[in-house]
Amino acid sequence: MKMLLVSDAWITHQDGVTLHPELFLWQDTLHRRYQKQWFDCSPHNPLSLYAELQAVSPVSLLLRKKLEKESINGAQFWIASPYHARMGRDSIRLLPEALVPWCEQDARWLCALLNPLLAEEGMQLHALGAALLLSCQKRLDAAPVPFAAIAGDQLPNRHPEGMDGGRLMRLLSEIQMLLNQFPAKHRRERGEPDIHGLWLWGGAEDIPDQPLQRHIAVATRNPCLDAVTDGKDAALIITEAENVRQLVRSEQAKLPKYVMLSGGEHALLLRQRMIPRWGSACWQPHAMKDEANLWQALRQVLELRDH
Repeated sequence: MKMLLVSDAWITHQDGVTLHPELFLWQDTLHRRYQKQWFDCSPHNPLSLYAELQAVSPVSLLLRKKLEKESINGAQFWIASPYHARMGRDSIRLLPEALVPWCEQDARWLCALLNPLLAEEGMQLHALGAALLLSCQKRLDAAPVPFAAIAGDQLPNRHPEGMDGGRLMRLLSEIQMLLNQFPAKHRRERGEPDIHGLWLWGGAEDIPDQPLQRHIAVATRNPCLDAVTDGKDAALIITEAENVRQLVRSEQAKLPKYVMLSGGEHALLLRQRMIPRWGSACWQPHAMKDEANLWQALRQVLELRDH
């Protein structure tokens, strides 16, 4: 493996950031044996990290995969991300994406349940493996935040920007009510959390007519990313912190040469060093560089051409 990318490595609090508990096993190795470089970085999940490496939008990855099998029509396309929610005193908090098991059977079940409702709005939900793509016959003027910005955090309680922000939220509320009435029996039999809602994000209007410049094989446990790539001969791991132990089997010798830890608004790029450092680890962001420089550096490591 050449590189490890972790999408939710940092937990943000009022005093700064701390490393995700699932990464504590490696924090001494990462501190002593790696050089550090901090960057500004918007929130990402594994699918959007892979899209950034390819310099394309996340929804275009799903569209390309869909077009490999069959045609698809629509004026606009969205990524649909299912979630499990927990009610707080004055907010609704979503479970992190990695803690909500999801598979192709779940995607097909959700399409069958929701498509009669969506058809009334000129929409259709498509399953691509475990990933979900929504096609719209009429464009929605709305800009909901990416799912990575709310997974593991609070569900927004205000309309997204755009003239159709209210219409979109009313549709999502109808989906919530339908899911509350008809929970997935097969998920309950497996002891998995109920699906309480669907979040639409990453809307795009153009159907890509060119293949990706280069396919990158990726080792991952994220079902949405797994739908657009495979792990055969992978030199790259993209994962949530909760799944690092399944993909990296040693806390020392088998860590890749490059590690990128992102989360919240920060990313730390680490490169193996020849001489170990000593002293206690400090994980507070400093000397921040622009996010564009981060992606340029990662593409260079992976020998991808910036485009």
